[in-house]
Amino acid sequence: MIDISNVAPLMAAWVSDPWGKLRPPLSLEAVEMSAVLAQATYRMDVDAWLQAGWRDVTIQVDGDLTDGVEPGEKKGMQRLASAWRMFRVRQRIKGGNPLGEVMGALRQREKSDTGKAVVMIHPAGLGRYVVAVSFMGTGERLYDWVSNFRMTAEEGIHKGFLQLTRQFEENEEEIDFPETARELGLEKLTLRHVLEEMKNPNSRFTLWLCGHSQGAALMQIYAHHKIHEDGVLPRNMVGYGFAAPSVMSGLAVDDPSAYPLYHVQNGDDLVARMGAQVHLGMCLMYPTTGELRRNCYAWRTDEAASHDRQLVGRIFRHMTDTVTGIETTMAYLNVLSSYTTEDMLEALGTLGVRLPVKKLISAADERVDALVRTANRHMATAYASIAGKPVDVQRVAVIQAEISAIIAQIGLKAFANAQLELINQPHRISMPEGAKLSPYMYIARHGVEQLIPAIWQSGRPPRLVAASRDVGRPAADISQPELLNRRMITPRRRQHKNLRYADPRRRQNTRHITPTLEPGALKPGERIIRVR
Repeated sequence: MIDISNVAPLMAAWVSDPWGKLRPPLSLEAVEMSAVLAQATYRMDVDAWLQAGWRDVTIQVDGDLTDGVEPGEKKGMQRLASAWRMFRVRQRIKGGNPLGEVMGALRQREKSDTGKAVVMIHPAGLGRYVVAVSFMGTGERLYDWVSNFRMTAEEGIHKGFLQLTRQFEENEEEIDFPETARELGLEKLTLRHVLEEMKNPNSRFTLWLCGHSQGAALMQIYAHHKIHEDGVLPRNMVGYGFAAPSVMSGLAVDDPSAYPLYHVQNGDDLVARMGAQVHLGMCLMYPTTGELRRNCYAWRTDEAASHDRQLVGRIFRHMTDTVTGIETTMAYLNVLSSYTTEDMLEALGTLGVRLPVKKLISAADERVDALVRTANRHMATAYASIAGKPVDVQRVAVIQAEISAIIAQIGLKAFANAQLELINQPHRISMPEGAKLSPYMYIARHGVEQLIPAIWQSGRPPRLVAASRDVGRPAADISQPELLNRRMITPRRRQHKNLRYADPRRRQNTRHITPTLEPGALKPGERIIRVR
């Protein structure tokens, strides 16, 4: 088991990556430690961390903060009070109260407010500290899912994830570290104070971010805001995400790779391809092996189920990014609209998401096609926001025909069951029932050396570049291990365009301030002269 009291791997000196950029070293210990914390955040299980020397724990659930959490070894009323606080936190995460579900869903109509996180601090010796912020992924409650599907871009960022990140930022003044403040002789020490000091290259604090799924998405946006809005130095930050969706459009950020973040991705995981367009930091793709599938996927093993997954997997090959994911989802909904209400309910219910489908259909005057049109309209808006163009209806029609052919062969229920297994099992960080280990814990413990690094380059469309060669736009391409050789290469020098004219100011470096020569700007017989 990893020593969660050892924070040294989170503070190691930066090294050069395959593209010649400096970033935190990829640490085996830091990857596993981050996976353990991301997993524990789903249960808000911090007792082991408290016993390992972490302290000043604050837990956020839906914007409300809970502090004063004590380790299990404490006695008396202090321990009872702490246990009661944690019980209430876990009950809120679990949900189950019908009235609470309805009220929570109503709150999400205008703005998502279901963010959940754990914040704590650990001494690192020589007067230094590591501050951990672990964002929780999507919870079990109905309305926890709303933010995931709020996919239109705001400030070039996935709107739902952005709203949850802003919610956490609003609490920075209230998240405090009382024991650490006393140790430092301070009257008060809040997360906002810590971030202010992190603008200094000699900061005593290092910010460690982590999360799984939606939590890893929030990790990226939070790092982006702290660096570009608050002036936090990247050298004082490190982050490890698992199954992270993309969070930004290809034109929203100049260099998506210029963040001290790592994203571990299972090659089979569909969620890691969705969200917006680019990940911030470095992606680390694990070329999924048969051994991982046997040990970590709790799916049916009979021949018929295997055959169904193989057929449905053909549809998933279309889903290489958010744009193609929306196209495929629209095609699937169009197919469902041709079935009876009961069949549609059964297919959607198989996906395991507690959606009030009956009520939604009733609200649509009991017309399934009205519900499908509503969903497709929202997805078309998100598509245009991300891709900058209307939905490719011809491509949707082609995928729709392919889905219809498979359903005609195996049936709607079998299609939905295979779909659920292909989406759910590769995405898990918590232990699936019937499996030896979750996929992302398996990768963190046994697969780090097989990870293939890749970074996004901005543009429309953006491009995903692997360490060995340019693999183009689809992130799914690098999940095929036979296509790549894992080797270090010397990065190519950037080719600069010719200049239209030189800046008239003398003795200044004009490399970044002179305009570039536009195509067709010079005509035959013209020449460039220096302006004096």
